[in-house]
Amino acid sequence: MPALDTPFAASAYYAADETRPGLLGFELDLRESLGVLQRRWWVVVVAAASAVVVAYGYARLQQPTYRSSIRLEVAARFDNGQQLALERQLPQLAQRVRTTDVAREVDGRLRLDLGEGAILERLRSEAQPQSGQIQIEADDVDPDRVQRIVLETARVFEEQHAARNQGIPAQERTIVSILDRPSGARLVWPNTRIIVAAAGLLGLLVGTVLAFALDYLDDTLKTAADVERAIGAITLGRIPRGAGLLAPSVTTAATNPASGMLERTG
Repeated sequence: MPALDTPFAASAYYAADETRPGLLGFELDLRESLGVLQRRWWVVVVAAASAVVVAYGYARLQQPTYRSSIRLEVAARFDNGQQLALERQLPQLAQRVRTTDVAREVDGRLRLDLGEGAILERLRSEAQPQSGQIQIEADDVDPDRVQRIVLETARVFEEQHAARNQGIPAQERTIVSILDRPSGARLVWPNTRIIVAAAGLLGLLVGTVLAFALDYLDDTLKTAADVERAIGAITLGRIPRGAGLLAPSVTTAATNPASGMLERTG
């Protein structure tokens, strides 16, 4: 039988059913769910606060990563056939941006001593056929260096493409030129706000589940409603806690002979 932890010393019940369903099989309704959260609110708060603190510490320990980008414009002789050919060539040109030759030249000109492999890991290029452009992006831990990398990559590719055009008839050439300056380096990792917000939501979810789990494992009866659910009976009355109300006292026996007689004959 579940342990009795109630401010009432005894209760009178009317058996509603012969079966006595326990708390384990009981499905909480909305009111009871709110009651669980009201009793265990501190669990939810502690879980959410802990998740936020851990997430903030994790974000502060991460090495920041910055991103910069630059755009190349690709143009051709203005006719429909050449424009269609240019759209087909753009993906190939974008792939040529990320080649070992380009990366090696960039590393040498900037004297980074990173190696072409490290440069290629930092670079991305994407063809944009609708605008006839190629976008080059780079990520790096140094906000100044990342801008220099994308700018020098664009310059090297522009020069190499111009050299390849030397043996091509003028009417079939595609012209690659830098469209603008590199964008300002922006922090892309870690995004502390998103990390902390996501951790807070996860903490609320975990805390809520933990609160219901603790309430599910707690088999003590704290209210009359808990007793009714435990034994399947309806509470008809309650006797407040107090030993003096459970047995007749000496004063009661002296002033009420009937009660004394009941005690002696009982």
